[in-house]
Amino acid sequence: MTADTDADARAARLAAVVSRHLLSDGTAVTIRPIAAGDKQELQDGLHRLSEEAVQRRFLVPKVRFTKAELRYLTEVDGHDHVALVVESERWPGMIVAVARYVRLNADPDTAEAAIVVADALQGLGLGTQLAKRLATAAGVHGIRRFTAEMLGDNRPAQRLMELLAAELRDSAACLDAPPSLPR
Repeated sequence: MTADTDADARAARLAAVVSRHLLSDGTAVTIRPIAAGDKQELQDGLHRLSEEAVQRRFLVPKVRFTKAELRYLTEVDGHDHVALVVESERWPGMIVAVARYVRLNADPDTAEAAIVVADALQGLGLGTQLAKRLATAAGVHGIRRFTAEMLGDNRPAQRLMELLAAELRDSAACLDAPPSLPR
C-alpha cells in the first residue's frame, strides 16, 4: 500500500465517522457525512434559515437550490469535496448545519470552506465542532490553506476561518471578505 493510498484510506474512514456531540446548551447533535439522499432535506434546511443567515452564507438572497446545485452539494467525492451535515435530537430528521470544503483546481493545497448553522443553534459551539472535523479531514487530504468569501461584517465566520487555519498544521486561512452587501 502506498503512502497516498494509506492517506486516502484514513481520510475515507474519518469522513465516514458519525459522531455525537453535546452543545453548550445540552442539545445533542450527530455529525455525519452528507449523502446523495440528503437533497430534499438540504432544500428544506435552506427554507428554515433566516434571511440574514442565508445572506451571510451565500452573500445574496437565495430561495431554493437548483437540481444541479443539489447534486453538486450532496454527491461529493470525500477527497476534493468533503461535506458534513448535522442532525439534532431536538428536530429529528432535519439537517441543522452543513460544513464543506472544495479543493481549488488552480491551487491544490487550498480549499474553499463554508459552514452554515441553523439560527437556533448558533453560538453553541456547533460551528467550532464542524470546523475541527473539516480541518482534520482537509489535513489528511493535503489541504494546507482554506479560503472563503464572506461579508466584511460577518465576525462569526471570520472567527471560524481563523479556527480552521489554526487546526491545519503549518497553514493560515485566507480571509477574503468582500464589503458588506446592502440588505
